[in-house]
Amino acid sequence: MLRADAERAEVIQFWRTVELFSPPSVERVSRERRVYAVKSGEPLPWEPGHELRRVRLRKDQVWRHVAYLGIYSLESVFGVLRGVFTPDEESFDERPAGESALTAFVVSHEGRPLIGSEVLSSCAWATGRALAPGPGTPGWLVGFEGAETTFSARFVELVAPDPDDEHANELRRRGHNVGRPLSREVLAACRDTAADLVAVGAALPHAEIRIRSEIVGVRSALKVDGNDFLNSFIAADLAMVAGQARSGKIGAALREYLCPDADLDTAQRVDVREQLNRVLKATAPQCVPLGRWPSKPEHPLALGQQLAVNSVLQLPAAGAGIFAVNGPPGTGKTTMLRDLLAALVVQRAQRLAKLSDPRDAFSGQQRRWQTGDYTRVVHLWNPQLTGFEMVVASANNGAVENVTNEIPARDAIAEQW
Repeated sequence: MLRADAERAEVIQFWRTVELFSPPSVERVSRERRVYAVKSGEPLPWEPGHELRRVRLRKDQVWRHVAYLGIYSLESVFGVLRGVFTPDEESFDERPAGESALTAFVVSHEGRPLIGSEVLSSCAWATGRALAPGPGTPGWLVGFEGAETTFSARFVELVAPDPDDEHANELRRRGHNVGRPLSREVLAACRDTAADLVAVGAALPHAEIRIRSEIVGVRSALKVDGNDFLNSFIAADLAMVAGQARSGKIGAALREYLCPDADLDTAQRVDVREQLNRVLKATAPQCVPLGRWPSKPEHPLALGQQLAVNSVLQLPAAGAGIFAVNGPPGTGKTTMLRDLLAALVVQRAQRLAKLSDPRDAFSGQQRRWQTGDYTRVVHLWNPQLTGFEMVVASANNGAVENVTNEIPARDAIAEQW
């Protein structure tokens, strides 16, 4: 069991490694999209003389900028990794397009950096670690959080306002921590600090500084939450899950998904082409859920679709599990999901209908947290009413958008309903 848990953790760590080397792309320079390259002798977007100063804004609007320092190409990362790792003879991956940056942070309309918005590139850091100490060293990709902390401390030293800067002091009293107005020299110093920390040297050329400007509401102009422009949103979560997996503390579905091949009970597999009686038994009327999507009555699910829906609903509720459906494009996966959704809604409604008092839907426990000046309170459901949630996830954003648009579409409901 310990060995299997260690193998699961290694798989998740591999996912994290892929995420570290897969940053979102920084937009290319474009006047139309208000993305500017910082050039000697030209004003910065927040300085007098820049073209943005001629744009008329409403009273409740201001400019807000994102500074991307140390632009590097993802193709250069690919080149470094090909030199470190032996390429697979059967790998024909294209060189990735796009660019990223060593660091980025938010800048106010006055040209002051928002302290706390600074981000260090995990891809650049991981590329530096691939060069030294190299992937042959145990734990070679451990320590990014420490690098982030070190960079933030050095960043604050570089941009901290003067003690007698009354405007910065007033903003701090109002809960906004800002630095002094930025110059090209300070931007370059921040870039060089990030470059020294990630230690990519000349392997990733990174001279360019780029600024993206946008119009925002005054109320949100100095907020720093959710501004990780350079890194994967899930890399840190994967590191946490890997640690839990190593201790055997992961959910049943993930545990089953990462089951080692040697532990698979292949004797329990059913070939539905050879054992049609098992299919007929699993799709018998008493096995069909009471909930069904309001589609045309003359268009029931196909046998394979109904088998999938019934089988999913037979998974043990307490232990969870995983059920895979293979459906090429156009074979009705979204149609199947609609019926599964309807079945879960009806199952939950059945449990709600058994309550003698609406207050019994809640456990009596609360969760509280603070957001700004407000205290948020959530009353927790009774556990018997949970477990019906659905999450649609994909490596392809377009696929998620298609499914979430198609499921509740008006034409998905038959005219008679």
